[in-house]
Amino acid sequence: MKIRALVLSAVLAGTGGLVAATAAQAAAGCRVDYTVTSSWPGGFGATVAVTNLGDAVTGWRLSWSFAAGQTVTQLWNGTVSQSGAQVTVTNAAYNGSIPTGGTVDFGFNGSSTGSNPAPTAFTLNGTACTGGVATPTPTPSTTPQSPTPTPTAGPPTGSGAREKVNVNRGWRFVRSDVPGAQNPGYDDSTWVPVALPHDFDAPYDISPTNSGKSFHVGAGWYRRHVTAPSSWTGRRVEIEFEGSFAVTEVWVNGTRIGTHRGGFTGFAFDITGAIRTGDNVVAVRVDNSWRPDLAPRTGDHQFSGGIYRDVFLNVTDNVHVTWYGTFVTTPALTNPAWDTSNAAYYRNIDLAQYPSETDLRANLAARRSNVRVQTEVRNDGGSAIDVYARQEVRRQGSNTVLATFASPVRTLGAASTASLDALSGSLSNTAAMLQNLDLWAPNNPALYTVTTSLVVDGTADGVVTDGTVVDSYPSTFGFRSAQWKVDGFYLNGVRTLLFGANAHQDHGGWSNVVSNSGFERDVRQIREAGMNFIRGSHYPHDPSFADATDKLGLMFWSESTFWATATAGREPTPTGSSNDYLADGYPQRTTDEAVFEQSAMDGLRDMIRVNRNHPSIINWSMGNEVFFTASTTLSKAKALVSRMRDYSHQLDPTRKAGMGGVQRSALDQLSVCDIAGYNGDGGKITNTWMPNMVSEYGSYTSDRPGTYDPTYGDVKDPADGTRFKLTTGSAGLAIWAGFDHGTIFDPSFARMGMIDFYRLPKNQWYWYRANKARWTGTTTVADPTPVAREQSTSGTATRMTLEAGTNSSTTITNDGTTDTQLVVTMRNASGAWVNNNRAVTLTVTSGPGILPGGKTYTFTPGTQMFDGKAAIEFRSWYAGTTTVTARSAGLPDATITITTTDTVGAAGETEPANFGNSSLWR
Repeated sequence: MKIRALVLSAVLAGTGGLVAATAAQAAAGCRVDYTVTSSWPGGFGATVAVTNLGDAVTGWRLSWSFAAGQTVTQLWNGTVSQSGAQVTVTNAAYNGSIPTGGTVDFGFNGSSTGSNPAPTAFTLNGTACTGGVATPTPTPSTTPQSPTPTPTAGPPTGSGAREKVNVNRGWRFVRSDVPGAQNPGYDDSTWVPVALPHDFDAPYDISPTNSGKSFHVGAGWYRRHVTAPSSWTGRRVEIEFEGSFAVTEVWVNGTRIGTHRGGFTGFAFDITGAIRTGDNVVAVRVDNSWRPDLAPRTGDHQFSGGIYRDVFLNVTDNVHVTWYGTFVTTPALTNPAWDTSNAAYYRNIDLAQYPSETDLRANLAARRSNVRVQTEVRNDGGSAIDVYARQEVRRQGSNTVLATFASPVRTLGAASTASLDALSGSLSNTAAMLQNLDLWAPNNPALYTVTTSLVVDGTADGVVTDGTVVDSYPSTFGFRSAQWKVDGFYLNGVRTLLFGANAHQDHGGWSNVVSNSGFERDVRQIREAGMNFIRGSHYPHDPSFADATDKLGLMFWSESTFWATATAGREPTPTGSSNDYLADGYPQRTTDEAVFEQSAMDGLRDMIRVNRNHPSIINWSMGNEVFFTASTTLSKAKALVSRMRDYSHQLDPTRKAGMGGVQRSALDQLSVCDIAGYNGDGGKITNTWMPNMVSEYGSYTSDRPGTYDPTYGDVKDPADGTRFKLTTGSAGLAIWAGFDHGTIFDPSFARMGMIDFYRLPKNQWYWYRANKARWTGTTTVADPTPVAREQSTSGTATRMTLEAGTNSSTTITNDGTTDTQLVVTMRNASGAWVNNNRAVTLTVTSGPGILPGGKTYTFTPGTQMFDGKAAIEFRSWYAGTTTVTARSAGLPDATITITTTDTVGAAGETEPANFGNSSLWR
């Protein structure tokens, strides 16, 4: 329901102390938009926007009358009073001024009996706003909301605002297990100064004779001093790790805080009780030793240790949104199980909560939806409080509020956690939904933000009075529909071929240490090959990876850590080497089963919690190639996958749960998972009973520039070897692999990427880019539009260039989240790229920053240098200007300048001696 009152000429008359403008001063004009955003039996929600078309106003009062006995029960962004039918709303402390052309809005929940007609007249500061009134729209609904009265409250300010402090800098490291390092007084002066993200094994390289399996296995220690300001007194402080492999123990000031098991998901510990104003010592022990009861037990990748993702301190009020505590969904665009052959196995889900297929398609056509936000709130205070969650939806980057709605008030006891559920409107009231939305899609990756504000007072009587916003938490999301069906994948109601690549996380030289900008370059390279899909192989990736797929418009298969390889039945006796990871994917001793299965469930839980709001993620995957498990334990492994599938539905009822590598042992059944991912020869299987795709094809080993078969036998069209042929109903296909990667297996396994370990494309990538893959019928994908391919010529180099790589900047930040890819190219006298392979040494000749392992890094022919070109990434955690010089015998030097800017308030700090020098810890 929406009503607009427009006044072309009116006088704003000041009354009381609220209004600064007088009748003589105030020119005329205002507009009021009244919108019913949701309704339920006996109640409704509404927003009111007041636009000032006259002179600026300081202090406002809006009044109207209800015609059918409605009552305002809860209001935000203003203060309400009601006498009978008459309602008056005055400004809050923070929104009293309305400039010319400006708009102020507020929202409320109300009670109603029977009809709910909109007000037909409004007055602003005592002067009527009359004019064109829109016809009210009926507002039926079945949404059960029972809000209680709430006053307005502004955003948190000053010391009350949430703080997220990057603590990647200032660490010291030793690659050994040392007793007593958790104690504050421990002498770490001989340890190497490092910064995060960090890996035990930089520099880490692969080659035709080296798969990268010789990584350190064991423990390493990190220590850092943290200065806590007095403003943190009385607040809650937690330390957040985005990823650390594989078992992480944390101490603060000698107090043991906690242990996290699992190397691919983030975690956070409350350190409030251990931290104090002034100097504090954080000590972290990380151990990447193989464990029989920890997933994953094996895999075709490497298992190097370290705190290899970003670390933060989160400072909040005692009443706060928990770690990744919001779950944002769009119910009107969601029905993941609308597939009769699949619905019986879609457990833990009430399918009645979703729209029918007809209604879903109508909502997509109209580009409309409601929004639901489930917020997990924690009260770490010493007494019970009343709290509700206010939600504001905006287009990302815009200040315009598109919708405001709130949860009911909840009394939250001391040291307790609760979920606050807020819904912007019902499925039956389409007029109250957000309209004319931009739907997220590869060609239009539109993103939105919902800001969650927690409003509390100091009582526990079920009513919030004199409410204060104590926490404000933004969440990025998108409006889109993703459906896996037996006949294919549907994005926003349109059958869409998934065409893409598998991607491991590690980068040449740096191992698992990859910056946020590095991950964005990875995603962009796959997009530039003409692809629209990435499978995150075979573990949860860094949070910034999904940020990049959201931003760049690639659909993302996010995978958990349960998988097996061709080592069925092997239960190693640990030797402290990488060979320990050559194990069966499932425990071969019954005593390890329960703890192992719990670790797999925990990893799945954390992956979903961290990533559930990303529109690019279209399904969860339980793992990969479990059929490699020994026959004696295969039934247990299958049962675990089924339980993980059910748990996934419970954690996120909006997405289906699949698995890769299901082509054997009857894993491609709805009793096991929702989506069948076929690897290798499974690409020839026709599956008519469940959603499916080719999750891996290819596996072709090459070195740059590389030979290749563009389509490969398992998905090749017999009539045209340059085209693909998929089985009936297949949702798409993903090449193995997008990038070369480290592995515990033979070097041939490491070099199957269409892009090499150092992120330089092979000929295969250029073929895909030239063909710009797309769906052209029922079975094949290709596009004949030619795209130029960069290639070398034969010859001898007379000079070389040192440049920033494609999609890379020479300006980075000192917080560890960005880097610069450096590319050396051999050139002849005319400047053309030649395939002359030479040894080249890069040296940081002035300024801060490092290459893998320290200030120098060498490109060796046959390892990094192929086809006359090589690349590596440069990082700096200290502000300043850096010169990097490339030197090769017989050629002139080449240089590049990189600027590192300060984003952490440490512009004057200088880089310590021996910073990042791995020769001192190896």
